[in-house]
Amino acid sequence: MLCSRPCSQGLSRPCGSGSLSGSRRRPDSSRSVVAFGKKGKKKGGGGGGGGGSQAATTEAAPPDEPVVASSGDGELDVTNAIKACKDKMSKAIANVQSNFDSVRTGRANPAMLDNIEVEYYGSMAPLNTVAGISVPEASTLVVKPFDTSALGDIEKAILASDLGITPNNDGQQIRLSIPDMTEERRKELTKTVGKYAEEGKVAIRNVRRDAMKVAQRCEKDGLISKDRLKEAEDEVQKITDGSIKKLEDAAAAKDKDVMTL
Repeated sequence: MLCSRPCSQGLSRPCGSGSLSGSRRRPDSSRSVVAFGKKGKKKGGGGGGGGGSQAATTEAAPPDEPVVASSGDGELDVTNAIKACKDKMSKAIANVQSNFDSVRTGRANPAMLDNIEVEYYGSMAPLNTVAGISVPEASTLVVKPFDTSALGDIEKAILASDLGITPNNDGQQIRLSIPDMTEERRKELTKTVGKYAEEGKVAIRNVRRDAMKVAQRCEKDGLISKDRLKEAEDEVQKITDGSIKKLEDAAAAKDKDVMTL
């Protein structure tokens, strides 16, 4: 909300009313949730045609601010930026791997249900926190709620998802029979895997950009030498190349898994 009072500091642009502590912060995008409740409504982003559960999105756009705040010590800032770079890239890879796990193959896998949420006593809860999920057979999942009163809501959430499987509710638990996939369907799922991988690459490149900005700012401010800037840029690029390689290897492995009959 913008302040309607004249600015005491003579700024030409509007300022926010209240203190900095009351300013709006950018939400954490590291975990995007697709939720389904009693009405089967989505609470988060979907799309992507994921392979078996609602598609979660990778953290593709880190905050615009630098990876680390300036401390006035150039070497410390660069060191911290490189450390943050490693951590954020690892997190991006983990997020993509989680999305890969949600893409179903021809075999039953509890991770297929990871992105489904159920309305439980007025709150949305991940399915795996309100029910136990087991794999009694290679092509069967069994969902057994800890509280049988939630069985109906669990069934609705599964039906509202893009899992593409009709649950069999026997009053005590839900059985999901995983059908064989056609070659055409498998190829569609490899496109979904590719989409997740590209989102991960965007996230990694954004982290690289922010780390580079910190080093370049320190050199511009005279806090580090040009040689140190070059060293930092080379190190960040090496971390980036390694992270992209891990992502590509994981995508190739998932593609192979999806296409294996």
